Amino acid sequence: MFKRILFFYIDGFKNLSDLGRKLWVIIIIKLVVIFVVLKVFFFPTITSKVKGEENLKNLYVKQLTKVTTSKQKKEE
Repeated sequence: MFKRILFFYIDGFKNLSDLGRKLWVIIIIKLVVIFVVLKVFFFPTITSKVKGEENLKNLYVKQLTKVTTSKQKKEE
């Protein structure tokens, strides 16, 4: 079943027109921009802001053991 579905899509992509191929190239370029470029420049990881290995370990432990309740959310 999986093999038939895979071959269906492969055959469909082989028989695309020139316009279809150009549109897929545009879609792939947009996805690369959205997921790679924007992630790198606008969403830095929290670990890049923490200095020192000990502080990084403490941050991981704090985030993994943190329990959030509705009362705590209201107080913050």
